[in-house]
Amino acid sequence: MGDLMEDPIWVATLVWATWLLIAILIDGVMVPIKMYYSRKSIRKVENGIKDQYLPQVSVVVPAHNEEKTIERCLVSLIKSEYPAKKLEIIVVDDGSHDQTVNLIKRVQVDAIMHGIDLKIITKGHTGKVHTLNTGIKSTKGEIIFTVDADIRLDPLAIKKVAKAFVEDENVGAATGYIEIEWDKTQDENMIPLFFSKCEFLEYLSSFNFERSYQSFIDSIYTMSGAFSAFRRNIIAGIGGYWPVTVSEDMHVTMMLHKKKVDIVNVPGAVAYAEAITDYDTLYSQRVRWARGQMEVAAMRHETPDSEDETSLREILGIIKDQKDLKLLGLLVNYVKDKVSFTFSRFKGRKLGNFDLLGLQRILFTDHTIAFPRLVWVFVLLLFPIMGLYFYLLPLVFLLMYAFYVLIDFSVVLFSYHYSNENTREKIEEAFPYILVLPIYRMMTFCFRISAYLHILNEPAGWKVEGPVNGFKNGFSEAKNGFGANVTNAFLQFSHIFNINNLMKRRGK
Repeated sequence: MGDLMEDPIWVATLVWATWLLIAILIDGVMVPIKMYYSRKSIRKVENGIKDQYLPQVSVVVPAHNEEKTIERCLVSLIKSEYPAKKLEIIVVDDGSHDQTVNLIKRVQVDAIMHGIDLKIITKGHTGKVHTLNTGIKSTKGEIIFTVDADIRLDPLAIKKVAKAFVEDENVGAATGYIEIEWDKTQDENMIPLFFSKCEFLEYLSSFNFERSYQSFIDSIYTMSGAFSAFRRNIIAGIGGYWPVTVSEDMHVTMMLHKKKVDIVNVPGAVAYAEAITDYDTLYSQRVRWARGQMEVAAMRHETPDSEDETSLREILGIIKDQKDLKLLGLLVNYVKDKVSFTFSRFKGRKLGNFDLLGLQRILFTDHTIAFPRLVWVFVLLLFPIMGLYFYLLPLVFLLMYAFYVLIDFSVVLFSYHYSNENTREKIEEAFPYILVLPIYRMMTFCFRISAYLHILNEPAGWKVEGPVNGFKNGFSEAKNGFGANVTNAFLQFSHIFNINNLMKRRGK
């Protein structure tokens, strides 16, 4: 072994192999485990519950300037195979300035012809959370669905989710599978095609495969805000949605887990969303997701400190002002009280799967490991300088790339086996893009890194300016600023010139 460690080729190979092993342990080991549990979850979806046993349901659709998509969304609800007499649709217009309300009224006529109750509520613009709560308060159904205005539901989607509630009385909330669809008339445009099909494969992995696994082990950490459902007493019991974060769907999921509510994924209930086909919009979406994840994770739902309790800052201030070492006892007592309080909270507490495998795991992979991964990429470039053979660098990168392609290939193949015919056709069409999917994932990974930095110095917002538009706007502002500075300098020069002339005239 000593002779091997003296061989530079062996040492270099060992270093590169260790780097590959880290990636395999972090991203590869869990894949077969997830497949095992996902398969069990998917097999439980189908059931033979008849229509007469289905509950009364209400669908809440919040809308703000949705003239491009609202009609398609509502028509898909009307064409649902759910019994018309048991279906209520409530559309809440959040102060739209376009033709959204007129389009809703036009679809309302079609709903009447199908025997479906479609109500319109109009109000001033207050944001999505208040809009959702306004709709929820007006519902009558036992099961309340929330559906985004840019979503098109499969005809069987509502029925499959409703059956999940009937099948198991312990289920308090459910979410479906969000499937990406793209405009096939744009097939000749490579950039939209790349974004659309990679996004489809990404959602297939995250919203179908990953959530099926999370559902089985009770660790779903985000119900899709675009298509989810709740028992009436459950959503009312937590006070509806809260306007405390840009990711209200993740926050409501956390509150449900805190109440020990069973949340399930219904992969057969499909909701179709249009693909994001430009860099800036995708960046804005992922920054909002990452910000919401961090905001919700930072919220501590525990008993607040008493107003009479002396804070740590006040104790340190007293010690600093008095300069008396005897006062350090205050600090020691404060720490003892905090430690005692923490132990008392966890004493006798039973940790569920969500506590061990939910948010903590997601934060570990998405946040904790994110920065070391980024640093590790740059460290790799230093290895040849350290004498670890430059020709091994492209080989290791190729092996790493092949490893991630293999993971995506396995997940897509697994999902294909359990998908419906429509989804299978899309998988077949998008299948070649598995080869470039690691590039897409690296891009979204960089978005997350940017989001964590963005959170530190930017206020929360639903939309974030993307890098491309940011560069264009920055260049435009710089150009305008340069022009304004030149103009200002010219005016100042002219002003000085006029003063000099005036002095000369006075001197004469």
